[in-house]
Amino acid sequence: MAKFWDRKEKPFVLVVFLLPLAWMVYSLFTGRYFPDPAEPLMTLSGVWACVAMVGVLLITPMVKNTQFKFLNRYRRFVGLSAFFYALLHLLIYLVFHAGLSWQWIIQDVLQRPYIYIGLFAFVILLLLAMTSTKKMMKRLGVNWKKLHQYVYFAGLAIVAHLWWQVKSDITIALWVSAFLAPLLLMRIKQFPLFKNFFTKS
Repeated sequence: MAKFWDRKEKPFVLVVFLLPLAWMVYSLFTGRYFPDPAEPLMTLSGVWACVAMVGVLLITPMVKNTQFKFLNRYRRFVGLSAFFYALLHLLIYLVFHAGLSWQWIIQDVLQRPYIYIGLFAFVILLLLAMTSTKKMMKRLGVNWKKLHQYVYFAGLAIVAHLWWQVKSDITIALWVSAFLAPLLLMRIKQFPLFKNFFTKS
């Protein structure tokens, strides 16, 4: 299996992760979501950001099995995919939903506080994306691993962001939580901030 998943397979993996983007672009230019493409495109980009988040967090326990060690090669790529779709989610909000009207955006943010926690998750993913290169790994040294553990806090923020904005349909929030919650619980209790709490309980 490791031989099959050689580095030459990376372009095919890239194609797989770009398929949702291709579908969104196709849908946009064919008028599939008109007259208001903002909501469906925000939903799709958000869902795929969550899928990539599940993927990158799932790699950690999977690589403990020698059969799945090869997945380590794709950890950074999957993490960058999560950032990419989160960025796309934000851009769709700014361009299609808000029309780049900063006055409207400020008013909307004041009325919808769940946007704050979504931005918190995005800022974490941005910092992790900016420090994902080998050069930054060397520069940060042991602090690099500590910084990248905050991906779990981004995961928590994403779950909160989804549930906070629920009005009636809980499908997306429920499915994302079902996959993310176990992965988060496996790791979050190892953080110094939470270690004493979990030890006592």
